[in-house]
Amino acid sequence: DKYNGELYVMGHTIDILPMHPLRKDSEEEKRVELHLHTKMSAMDGVGEIENYIKVAKSMGHKVIAITDHGVVQGFPEAQKHATELGIKVLYGAELYMVDDNLHYAFNPQDILLHDATYVCFDFETTGLSSKYDRIIEFGATRFEKGVVVDTIDFFINPGRPIPKKITDITRITDEMVKNAPGEKDVLTKIKSFIKDAVLVSHNAEFDIGFLNEALDRNGQEKITNPIIDTLALSRYLFPEARYHNLGALCRNLEITSYNDDEAHRADFDARILNEVWLAILNILVRDNMMMTHADLAKLKANDAILKHLKPRHVVVLAKNELGLKNLYKLISLSHINYLAEIPKIPRREMIKHHEGLLFGSACFNGEVFDTARTRNKEDLKKVLAFYDYIEVQPIPNYCYLVNVGSIENNKQVQRFIEDIIEAADEIGKPVVATGDAHYVNPEEKIHRDVYIMAKAVGGKPHPLNTNPYERAGEVYYENPDQHYRSTKEMLKEFCFLGEEKAREIVVTNTNKIAQTVQELFPVKSKLFAPKIPGTEEFLRSLCFKTAREWYGNPLPQHIEDRLSRELNGIINNGYSVNYYIAHKIIAKAKEDGYLVGSRGSVGSSFAATMAYITEVNPLKPHYRCPNCKNSEFVSDSKYSSGYDLPDKLCPVCGTKYIKDGQNIPFETFLGFNAEKIPDIDLNFPSDYQARAHDYTKELLGEDSVFRAGTIGTTADKTAFGYVRGYFERLGQDPNTVPRAETAYLASHLTGVKKTTGQHPGGIMVIPNDKEVYDFTPVQYPADDKESTWKTTHFDYRAIHDSLLKLDLLGHVDPLALKMMCEITNINVEDIPMNDPKVISIFSSDQSLGRKNNFLKVETGALAIPEFGTDFVRGVLRKTRPNTFAELVIISALTHGENVWANNAEDLIDQKICGLRDVIGCRDDIMTYLTDKGLEPKIAFAIMESVRKGKKVAPQLADIMRAHNVPEYYISSCNKIKYMFPKAHAVAYVMMAVRVGYFKVYYPLEFYATFFSVRSKQYEFNTMLKGEDAITTRIEELRRKTLNRSERLQPKEVGIYDTLKIAIEMVERGYKFGNIDLYKSDAVNFTVDYDRGVLIPPFTVLDGLGESAAYSVIEARKDGKFLSKEDLLSRTKLNNTNMEELESLGVLNDLGDTNQISIFEF
Repeated sequence: DKYNGELYVMGHTIDILPMHPLRKDSEEEKRVELHLHTKMSAMDGVGEIENYIKVAKSMGHKVIAITDHGVVQGFPEAQKHATELGIKVLYGAELYMVDDNLHYAFNPQDILLHDATYVCFDFETTGLSSKYDRIIEFGATRFEKGVVVDTIDFFINPGRPIPKKITDITRITDEMVKNAPGEKDVLTKIKSFIKDAVLVSHNAEFDIGFLNEALDRNGQEKITNPIIDTLALSRYLFPEARYHNLGALCRNLEITSYNDDEAHRADFDARILNEVWLAILNILVRDNMMMTHADLAKLKANDAILKHLKPRHVVVLAKNELGLKNLYKLISLSHINYLAEIPKIPRREMIKHHEGLLFGSACFNGEVFDTARTRNKEDLKKVLAFYDYIEVQPIPNYCYLVNVGSIENNKQVQRFIEDIIEAADEIGKPVVATGDAHYVNPEEKIHRDVYIMAKAVGGKPHPLNTNPYERAGEVYYENPDQHYRSTKEMLKEFCFLGEEKAREIVVTNTNKIAQTVQELFPVKSKLFAPKIPGTEEFLRSLCFKTAREWYGNPLPQHIEDRLSRELNGIINNGYSVNYYIAHKIIAKAKEDGYLVGSRGSVGSSFAATMAYITEVNPLKPHYRCPNCKNSEFVSDSKYSSGYDLPDKLCPVCGTKYIKDGQNIPFETFLGFNAEKIPDIDLNFPSDYQARAHDYTKELLGEDSVFRAGTIGTTADKTAFGYVRGYFERLGQDPNTVPRAETAYLASHLTGVKKTTGQHPGGIMVIPNDKEVYDFTPVQYPADDKESTWKTTHFDYRAIHDSLLKLDLLGHVDPLALKMMCEITNINVEDIPMNDPKVISIFSSDQSLGRKNNFLKVETGALAIPEFGTDFVRGVLRKTRPNTFAELVIISALTHGENVWANNAEDLIDQKICGLRDVIGCRDDIMTYLTDKGLEPKIAFAIMESVRKGKKVAPQLADIMRAHNVPEYYISSCNKIKYMFPKAHAVAYVMMAVRVGYFKVYYPLEFYATFFSVRSKQYEFNTMLKGEDAITTRIEELRRKTLNRSERLQPKEVGIYDTLKIAIEMVERGYKFGNIDLYKSDAVNFTVDYDRGVLIPPFTVLDGLGESAAYSVIEARKDGKFLSKEDLLSRTKLNNTNMEELESLGVLNDLGDTNQISIFEF
């Protein structure tokens, strides 16, 4: 490649090679993986659940668990693929558990704190294990009644070498302790110093644990003194503090004597701890001088403390339906009540919701392994008692602890694993070997390595990154091997236990756990619609009432038949409540004075029309009399929309007929038996959408409506950046890595969860006889605790068929239409759909009366919704539509896939057929084929196949030919990948025609609205100067778009779009006025009818925000501005705003100050 200098291969033919064979498991008895992470473990798991399940199937594994970090968002995909392949899934999660019941005091006694004798002490040790490590220094300070009376400090010979890491931290060497007394010799000395004093330690569990273990080891009684832990008290006093080490606590208490150079020596730390405790004591007894040590033990912290408590990982598996519901509750609580930087869950909540769940002890981040490496066996047994089963993992899984020096070597890891198994066996807890899989196959390890090197959301490093702050000279160690292991691999990992024990924990016990779990299906297979009594009768009554008001009583038979057929299907399938809710929300919006538009296929339902849910009337083209209710249906095939019918008077009463009907079959909405779930999408003005959403809480109950959740994953471009960062952190210039290699790695990183969000308008409705936890957990969108809505934890698409989804979207079109109607006092329903001048703007610009045409446009469709883009205007130029029906076809052609390009366009270009005869809307296939004589069900089947891009089956194509369907039509069907519903297209065209009406007949109001609600960027100085300035600037920007080396910035794109509408307005003879201190609105353009100009709002100026703009509006209510000084002081305008206003001449009539100069007369 001469451009980037890389080698490339140009392929002339491609042969698809067979897939690599999936791995096998040669062991006869198979293990069960109980700890596994998918791509839903945010920025950590890189394995696709589909691939895990395929490999498990290939290995002969019958069961597999899914336990993502803090979430259950992988459940729907797991259920789908496991069902396909016949694998049982154990549904669970790896939760972040915290102990909010902190131990501030041990061995509580009724000793007055302000009057006690204290010994503040500290140890330095050879490591973290009270069982295997030894004390190397003891330092303590004794004080009575606030006065230091004694200090002590001495070394202790541990009888073993001091690890280098400990020497680096404490500066204590083997030489310094070699002549010191041994452990046994100093214990009496320590006890005689502390006597019966209250002991104060920073991390008392660690220090007292070490001391008691040493005493026990040497046949002496353990310490029973009252104890105070300043680490726990630090969390109590400073719950928002991120760090709670001794240095951080000193800073929070404003103790200045702490310094890092002397820290981590027992004598210094004990002296500092004495100062710390005195400061804490003053705080504790300030309001209660009679506080005792026992009172201290009873202190209760608030939930704010959870934010910075270190969590312990716990694996939770659902045993049954109740357990699944309890798991959902735990997930919800962790994401709502206890959300910190990660979703945490208190132990008390775990205990409360334990029924139906199994608790596993998780990885080295769990409390079991941590206790095994720091405490003695009795303490370990107490911790084990909380769990239903105990996990141990292959030694490579613990390599991070070895790499960072927390554990000396793999031999020590093995010893801790053996200690866990021994303690668990003694209390009868089953031990299982788990892999903690984060990817499927060994070769995928590098994909996770990239994520470990990358910054997570919020810029935080991955917890396994051994050089998280990218310090020069620091080492990036190899990450743990955590692929999905076979039984044979896992048995090999635990061979050090002996064959029998290894098989017990790898095979026997994992299968026993799996057998205790019922087969579950988290995603329901049917719709659970809300139940509102009386909706069936309400809908039937409303629809027939409206129908009789429109078409008379009795109804024409064919209308009654269609309405009855629709309502029977809707009601029998339980969908009346969907219609009822949509009707109520629309009625509320109209009551509040807002317009609502429908989307999608709902306009195919005549019942929806009669319930005032949609304006689209799906009956065949017809006339109806608003006075006597007479109706005439038109059989002439040249009319596919009633709006195109010629005007006509009612022959019965002489009243002008209403023209209506779009000829849309009901089946395209709900199927032949109304079995499809109705999808009713509504467009609200963007400034009303939030109110519409809130009304659903009032209508259905706050606990029954939740925003439709989404999951944000790593995209291609982001993944590419992660790979480059990976190579860079390894010291390799990413520019030297072949782009193909980078792209290959990046392709495996996409789809990994990063964050969550919400559908722009979707609301999921929980039936009133169920709880949300019967379907999904809940959370805040993107973990935003300020949000007024909670979202479904599952992506809404996963539960779309289980719950009713309301689509209440915010859209600029109804907002713009409302604004134009209010300015002109025109009722939107009075706007005709077939005004010749309005229809003509879609094929010509003559109705606009332009004096010039700088842009050389051939239609007047600029700024018309859905028709104003370059692409659609190009289609308009080719097709020159002159009816409403033809606009509907164009709307469908331009929203489908492979419907216009390489399909209808070619047919029109080659004059094989005209616009009216091409396939536009999906519904037209069914109506066309039934008109040709095909059975409706066959026509429906063909339409469904074509609209989904599945082509026409050969046997169905033969039926089409037998009914004289042209060959071009069949060929066109086979090219289509996606088709637009006619009802949606009709709704779009209705909006476009209404907006076009204002463009033709009320141009100033049209442009005022456009620039107010549709424009994003302005270059007002150019707009104010007029036609020449605007055309010059447009040409500059246009040339920039043609220059490959120079791209338009996003702001320039917005300006370009605005100026194209501005030049059209100016060419029609209208102008922009200047900003006016007394006439300009804060944010909207207004019309100056006297001068025939648009007055811009204050916010057209860069940097002048809404707050400042509204401040001018408020200030001018109190009278005119006396001067520039007065304007600046009475508003929120800044000096930059003032300079811009002055440069435009807005402030010409104002003096500089309130004082009048002689020269101003």
